[in-house]
Amino acid sequence: MRLILPLSVLVCAIVAACSTAPRWNGDDPDRRSLPKSSDPVLAKAGLIRISEVDRSIAIDLCYTRDSAIAKRALYEPNMPALLRPETAVRLRKANDYVKFHGYRILVWDAYRPPSAQLVLWDTSGHDDRFVANPFSKPSQHSCGTAVDVTLVTRSGNPVKMPTGFDSFTPEAAAAYQHPDPEVMKRKHILQKAMTKAGFFPLPNEWWHFIDRRFKDYPATIPLSEIESAF
Repeated sequence: MRLILPLSVLVCAIVAACSTAPRWNGDDPDRRSLPKSSDPVLAKAGLIRISEVDRSIAIDLCYTRDSAIAKRALYEPNMPALLRPETAVRLRKANDYVKFHGYRILVWDAYRPPSAQLVLWDTSGHDDRFVANPFSKPSQHSCGTAVDVTLVTRSGNPVKMPTGFDSFTPEAAAAYQHPDPEVMKRKHILQKAMTKAGFFPLPNEWWHFIDRRFKDYPATIPLSEIESAF
């Protein structure tokens, strides 16, 4: 069974559990100059396509295919990569940094519907080292303030990184000392770019970063799933 995520029903969705976060307080980035989605439904939901903020950021949403955890696709093939505008601006800044080193950022996952988070929670064996427990706190992916990223060359070719996506191993830790110096160099470039842009890492996943100001943003309305299609 697959999740159907039509944008036309976005506004009819439930408000995410992250809606209790305090309102944005005017700190960087300046909300007055934030990009706004050309899609009025996404704009009303407080989300934007990453491609509308920076077309040079590569997109390959892994959950549009059979995932290592769930063993099936969690998103429709046309699922867009979405973030809060503030978070997307930060990602653009990080991408500008890695370009100086000959790379571009590639997005493995961005906004994640709560139902997909629940599937990951169940199929991961309820391992909260790697998957946020949706019953205790919302995943920041479901708030549009977390992103899973790696590096590719400027031409879009893959490069060797510490592990693949959703590799729940000790090698996936942000602080793991990989024996290959080139891999370590790339990981440090990515980590520095993301932290300078205003993200903080998840200790157990080198690819996962959260917008440091996630508590200050208004609530995001999550994409709705048509449950009858499961």
